[in-house]
Amino acid sequence: MTVVREEQQRFQNATRPHNNNTTKKPKTIPSYRVNVFSTTSFPHPLGIKPSGNLLFSTGATDGVDQLKNRQELLKKNLGKLYNFPEELLIYFISNYINDPKTLLSLSHTSRILYAYTYDDELWRRLYVSEYIKLEATAPEKESINPYGITEWKGSWRKTLLKAPGGEEDEALIQCNGLVFSDLLYRPFQCSQVDFAKIFGKIIKFEMKQSELMTNLNPDFGISRFDEETFTSSLFFSKYINKPFILKSKTPGRWPLNTTIDSLSAKYPNVRFRQEAVNWDLSFYSKYFHNNKDESPLYLFDCNSVAMDTIRKTYTPPKIFQSDFLKLFNQQSHNCRPDHRWLIVGPAGSGSTFHKDPNNTAAWNTVLTGQKLWVMLPPHIKPPGVSTDIDENEVTSPIGICEWVLAGYYNDSVTLAMSNTNPGGTSNNPTINCLIGVTFPGECIYVPAGWWHTVINLTDSVALTENFLPEPIVPQTLNFFKNKQKQISGFHAKDFIKSLQGFLDVHGCDSEAKDTQNIIKLKNFLKENKDRLDTNEDCGVVSELQELGIPLYEFFVELIRNDPTYCKFLPQALKELNNIEIQEYNLKHGGVRNCRESKLWSELTSNGTDRSAKENSTDDKRAFSSGFSFNFKEEYED
Repeated sequence: MTVVREEQQRFQNATRPHNNNTTKKPKTIPSYRVNVFSTTSFPHPLGIKPSGNLLFSTGATDGVDQLKNRQELLKKNLGKLYNFPEELLIYFISNYINDPKTLLSLSHTSRILYAYTYDDELWRRLYVSEYIKLEATAPEKESINPYGITEWKGSWRKTLLKAPGGEEDEALIQCNGLVFSDLLYRPFQCSQVDFAKIFGKIIKFEMKQSELMTNLNPDFGISRFDEETFTSSLFFSKYINKPFILKSKTPGRWPLNTTIDSLSAKYPNVRFRQEAVNWDLSFYSKYFHNNKDESPLYLFDCNSVAMDTIRKTYTPPKIFQSDFLKLFNQQSHNCRPDHRWLIVGPAGSGSTFHKDPNNTAAWNTVLTGQKLWVMLPPHIKPPGVSTDIDENEVTSPIGICEWVLAGYYNDSVTLAMSNTNPGGTSNNPTINCLIGVTFPGECIYVPAGWWHTVINLTDSVALTENFLPEPIVPQTLNFFKNKQKQISGFHAKDFIKSLQGFLDVHGCDSEAKDTQNIIKLKNFLKENKDRLDTNEDCGVVSELQELGIPLYEFFVELIRNDPTYCKFLPQALKELNNIEIQEYNLKHGGVRNCRESKLWSELTSNGTDRSAKENSTDDKRAFSSGFSFNFKEEYED
């Protein structure tokens, strides 16, 4: 610790103004804002320019004539389509041209339509749409090659057209000052952004903190700790609701230096999931190193043969190994959602703002590369993101680069600077936003319910897992019970099979065990055992959402019947009741019918006392949850 303090003091001295008479506060922390106007704007290969450039494209004397001439040329090149507003023209091309040959033919009609059909996103959409269609009917292990494509050519357009040669062989028909369009130029601009350059000063400062294993940015930085000395007690009591970064001094702690090239050399023919497609790694590697996408495909794999091998090369940090969701994969149960992933993405890829599924916490360890994290607590809506009141629908900019260039990242910095006492160790400091960068060997903790976006500043490989530690079990129970439309990852047939296995052991005819939960589980199984013939994700298929899978009741009974975790159930159910009361009050603007009363006190205390008493013995005959408002029905009114 002394060495760290000395190094930190040297860093502060090095950045302190040398004028001894100055009264200004020394600036040791660089501005985390980025100058989005300093990004290099490369010329579009077809000469397309932003719409604002049209204002400066004509002279003072001949401007009218030039504009008139431009309009005449547009009419000539577009024909009847000239009458379409630009947004409608792009919508028409995107939604009504559904095969590469037709799109190619349209591009040959004029240089203007050549420009409007050049956007790589159009060709990507055609490929992905065809891939999804073929995947739905293809045998599990069969390779899927839309339009007979087996080789990546550097862009979606050239790949779908199976065009030979490099860019020097392309016609690249110029627009000659005819096309001024933000809708066409902006995606190209986003595809050219160098994040490592834009965030250069932040990377340098964060790297210094990583070397010192400390937080030099008390205003909105993410604290760093030594993994070997950070205890579960400290985690549960002080940091369960606050992001932090762990770093180990133990050599070989993580399989570092894992790159796309090393993975491709070892698993060239193994298929990995990259969002909507499932490519051989050798194919993805070529895409990884040479693509023109605004938002590059992100490899996010959990089920490949390679992942089965990789998972044996590491163990999660000890403080993250307490995981209640393991109960869904024990004994005869096998319905836990996927929770362990290998993540690979080129610079510029990443994830837009989201909360991790099912109110789980997560950890993420970088093996190679650098990741920028912008993190906000559950109640703070991220800049540029809108949701409905229940957060069932989330709307955000099309990609992370657009989010940065539109100024929303800088808005996040402004939000972060309004933090008060962010460095405090209480569970609820006033934190609006935290920003940090993780480097190889660093493991970041993402609290349950926190909004976060991640940008790969450089080519990156990482490991991540979702888990459920004991302190947040009440919140997850509430999620399963009252936010069923947001549940994801549980598959229908797997759930039915696991439920059947559980009831075969714990659902005997003993009246003592026929609690409300068991009765509901039995009824659900009886009604749906032979009816559900799909193993789709219950969060994807609307029919399964409407079915109302009794996940809450199943989870409660799994905890109740587990010898290790059952002792935590009474307190978890008590806290669940408190959460439901608070949410009811927030929704209805006051306590009204939920006011504390003698009757309420007796109901809750009796239920809690009885549950605690019965769970303290070997006989697990505690009733389901003491007292409940059945808020689910009220929320759905």
